[in-house]
Amino acid sequence: MSNNSKPHLFLNKTVYDKQKYTGKGVPITKKKPNKNRSEHGEFLLGAIGEIWERNDQRNPNLDFKEGGEYLVFENKSGFDLKVNSLDSSGLKLLKYDYDRDSGRKFASVYINPEARIQLEKKIKDYLDYTRNGKPCNQELVESIDRLYKAQIEDIWSGDLNYLPKDQQIWCEVWVDNESLTSDDFFEILTVICTNFDIPLNSEPILFPQRTIFLVKTNFHQLVEIINYLPYIAEVKKAIELNSFWLDQTIIEREEWIADLCNNRLAVVDNNNFITILDSGVNNGHDLLKNVLFDNDRLSADISWGVNDQGYNGHGTKMAGVIAYGDLNDVLGSNKSIEIPYLLESVKILPANKTSSDDSKIPIITKNAINTAIANNAIANRTICMAVTSKDQNDFGKPSVWSATIDQLAFSGNFDEKLLFIISAGNVRHEDDWKNYPESNLDSSVEDPAQAWNAITVGAYTKKIFPNKTTIAKKFELSPFSRTSSSWDPQWPIKPEVIFEGGNLSNYNNVPECDHDLEVLTTSNLGRINHLSTICATSSATALASKFIGELRSVYPNAWPETLRALMIHSSSWPKELISQFKISSTKSTEALKLLKIIGYGVPNLEKAKNCNSNYLTFISEQELQPFSKQKSKNSTQDIHYYDFPWPDDILTGLGETEVTLKVTLSYFIEPNPGNRYTSKYSYQSSALRFLLINPDEDFENFKIRTNKANQDKLKAILKKESLEDTDFNKNTGNNRWALGADNVFKGSVHSNYWKGIAAEIAKCNKLAIFPQASGWWRELKKQNRANDKMRYSLIVSIETPEGTSDIYTPIVNKIESENMIKV
Repeated sequence: MSNNSKPHLFLNKTVYDKQKYTGKGVPITKKKPNKNRSEHGEFLLGAIGEIWERNDQRNPNLDFKEGGEYLVFENKSGFDLKVNSLDSSGLKLLKYDYDRDSGRKFASVYINPEARIQLEKKIKDYLDYTRNGKPCNQELVESIDRLYKAQIEDIWSGDLNYLPKDQQIWCEVWVDNESLTSDDFFEILTVICTNFDIPLNSEPILFPQRTIFLVKTNFHQLVEIINYLPYIAEVKKAIELNSFWLDQTIIEREEWIADLCNNRLAVVDNNNFITILDSGVNNGHDLLKNVLFDNDRLSADISWGVNDQGYNGHGTKMAGVIAYGDLNDVLGSNKSIEIPYLLESVKILPANKTSSDDSKIPIITKNAINTAIANNAIANRTICMAVTSKDQNDFGKPSVWSATIDQLAFSGNFDEKLLFIISAGNVRHEDDWKNYPESNLDSSVEDPAQAWNAITVGAYTKKIFPNKTTIAKKFELSPFSRTSSSWDPQWPIKPEVIFEGGNLSNYNNVPECDHDLEVLTTSNLGRINHLSTICATSSATALASKFIGELRSVYPNAWPETLRALMIHSSSWPKELISQFKISSTKSTEALKLLKIIGYGVPNLEKAKNCNSNYLTFISEQELQPFSKQKSKNSTQDIHYYDFPWPDDILTGLGETEVTLKVTLSYFIEPNPGNRYTSKYSYQSSALRFLLINPDEDFENFKIRTNKANQDKLKAILKKESLEDTDFNKNTGNNRWALGADNVFKGSVHSNYWKGIAAEIAKCNKLAIFPQASGWWRELKKQNRANDKMRYSLIVSIETPEGTSDIYTPIVNKIESENMIKV
């Protein structure tokens, strides 16, 4: 820490005011199709009757559906489908999707015989009765353009090219566990699978509303499962892992290694661990034996052993980068090296893996975490995983693997939350490299890196040489990095950050891998080859994990949510990347494009660790209750108002000087996967937002503007049914945010900044944190989670130009004297 470096200011709870919060709903205008009432009603009734008339004869000993059926409801393009109305009266909404090309929406529903009677009654009431001058159930019935019996293709989720054919492949069967227990499903599925010779894995994966079973099935066997098993939500191809492409080089540098280990290296054991989920790590290497002890080499399956075998020594290469960074920068230096953390390895990739091992990777990942915790329950650990799946790019939708990671991170126990660092996956084919960077925009971040609670790491590069032509220029996107440019808009910004991922040489328009353009690291071959190289998002993920390890050594008691927030808060976009993708900093739509390519940019470790005289950072770690349980419908509950001890006098004195105010909000959601993501069936438990006061706005107006409950109080005081523009100032100040007011509110970490005049920012020390009126904790009353609390970390910083007045010291003196800071 330099002489000018100062610790961040962690604030006590006394700095905010908590109020009851009511969100203001946004009116939505929806088009309604024009239907001939008689024709449409009779058409739907006829379709329902025909479906049940054509039911095949089933084996009564296996018919666990007991007359139930899977139906698909389809809307007319451009019109809304009343999904929530379908999910009532015994109908069970299982999947909600839409076709990206046609714009049509599809709802897959399981209907038992009682529910069929209810549906037919609704249609008949539509034909025969009116209410308030309109046909009964008009919105529901007229939103359905057609309905039909679901086929395998309708229940299959993902690319139809991966639908099994004659050969058995491992598939995930997602079932709705609100209708039957997981034990009941397992018993039923065991009978079906035994009858049709279908291998069934005995370890289901459980989520609040879904249980996932693994079966090895061909097309015809899958037909039988759908014929006899009720409440199937969707079926997917199980995960198949990538074989990492990693070249190797023989570099003998024993003298350098001995000099580093014997004269310049210090390893600090402070219960700070980085846990590597990979192919294992060989710790006999001189550079690793002091940072990874035998007792901390583990395996998700004891029969696999703990050594790094296969995968070109990927786990050991990751360990070298996590411990030392790029060894090119270390071996030739005279500087002393301190590693303020230890490594932990849990093998999740067996040397002789089979396709069934791939399909079990969510279970293996969970077992790996449990194994690590059982080995050392009190460790502060950061999870590093540069393992992704192939052919699982569903435009950002959660998978069983990504949801498992979200569940492990959230944990439900405030003392056991975990921070995952995951690679975005790689562009790995020569034809794609030739089409750089367009191929990167087309190549989606790979499973499980869409996990909301994880930090997903992409790659840029500084690796260039004067005598070599390279694909990417210095500080541009690495040719290997994948992006979320192709994702649907409701999914998180991924990757969130980028680190060094190496480059490719370019000879006569032929991209080639070059060891000089990669990151130097440790080899798994020990004394035969001490050193090797690693690149792409693997090296980037290892460097990101090193970053968090160093950050955690400074703030060992900080929440994982806070560590994630500090990394992202310290990040910025290199001007070269802004130029590469021709982004206009004045247009929020342009900002969103770059967010989907490189997230928040390149983190700065010094800013993440320290303040200084012209850079002041407040951190608040709090709990907020997003919702409360009500008789009719769960409602929003808390809003937190912050009144920061701002250096307003100093800022006012700077006048027209440009100052940067930055806000980052980080929290972990509890996942609820299932391909029916609507307002009712949100993936996330809840979602938070922040709003900042305007320069010319008083605190009371801010509270009224941001909270409908306060608006209702004002209406009562003024004895008005509705408020007029003159009753309070409704100006939002949205146009000041550099990344757009709404672009960052995706996923579970949100960061934005405002470069403004110091005199204006001096007046903006009030901020609100509040829940959005969505999330399954609120909507799913049966889950009884409405009164649960959510942790969040809030970071607010002010940065003035270097050489200006000290803004840190007077604030520290003030908040220490008023007991507003915790150490």
